[in-house]
Amino acid sequence: MPNTTDRIPVDAAGRRLALTRAGSGAPVVVFETGLGAGAEEWEPIFQEVSRWTSVCRYDRANRGASDPAPMPRTAGDLAADLLALLVNAAISRPVVLVGHSLGGLIVRLYAHQYSQDVAGLVLVDPLHEDQFERTGPLFFPPSSSEPASLTQMRRFWTAGWRDPAKNVEGVDLVASQAQAHAIDTLGALPMIVLTTGAYLRDAPPTPAGQQSAGQLQALWREMHREILAQSSNATHILVETSGHFIQREQPEVIVAAIRQMLEAM
Repeated sequence: MPNTTDRIPVDAAGRRLALTRAGSGAPVVVFETGLGAGAEEWEPIFQEVSRWTSVCRYDRANRGASDPAPMPRTAGDLAADLLALLVNAAISRPVVLVGHSLGGLIVRLYAHQYSQDVAGLVLVDPLHEDQFERTGPLFFPPSSSEPASLTQMRRFWTAGWRDPAKNVEGVDLVASQAQAHAIDTLGALPMIVLTTGAYLRDAPPTPAGQQSAGQLQALWREMHREILAQSSNATHILVETSGHFIQREQPEVIVAAIRQMLEAM
């Protein structure tokens, strides 16, 4: 079945989100992107999974072909948009939600608020609500020889994350953090968490830089174990050689995780 894209209204004012569908069957697999990313980056995985079941991906408000929404926005706002999208597009539920980075927090919050709508979660190197406060102090000091990407990452992770104007979607991560703290348990919801094993590839090659990178990687795994503990039916997959964007570097790992989730249902 070829891709079809529709613009689905999600509020009384007629604001619309662009939704792309393919495949047939149930449960429907719905993809949620990371902060500032485009839904099209799921395409190789989207096409492969559509061979077995129905799949959906969409542009969040203020992204791609979707309408703008007032900013700042919270993870709760984004979860509410997702609910309206599924309802108004008549997508059968419960669904399997696949979320990368910030998308992982959004789908966890959705599963906590609308548990009857969710058959399972696949979290791809997900954002932990306390990650910025806990990792910021461990960042190695600036170096004149470091790549610009590392400089930008440090600025955002140590201070910029608090300002919604510092990210392209205008997401209020402080307010979203408070919302995520309300997730006490997800019960026995099936959940698979994929964790990168090469989170900080740009770490300086100095002994101090490598020590800091090792501490940050260890903390990243610890925070993912905390996410895993929210479900009594959770599986952890360490993707040793991939960076944060596993869907770009090793999409076959995500395809296998989704298949594992579906075959267990």
